[in-house]
Amino acid sequence: MKRYEQFAFVISAICAFILLLNLVGVFNINSLFNTLLTAATIASIATFNVRNYRSIGIILYAIAVFMVVIYFANDLLA
Repeated sequence: MKRYEQFAFVISAICAFILLLNLVGVFNINSLFNTLLTAATIASIATFNVRNYRSIGIILYAIAVFMVVIYFANDLLA
């Protein structure tokens, strides 16, 4: 496992843990941070998988970017 894959794995674990704490109600984060943490988790998982499964990694990157774009488009249009 390369160094960037290890870093991506740790980042995805931290983001997923924060999202889990938000889900069970330990603390409450607003929807912007929730969206950004989810996108960061997806991007980290994509970075972790991009060497072995390039197409899946690219799809996950696209989903993360699409989530952020949809959030800001919805925020600006509403």
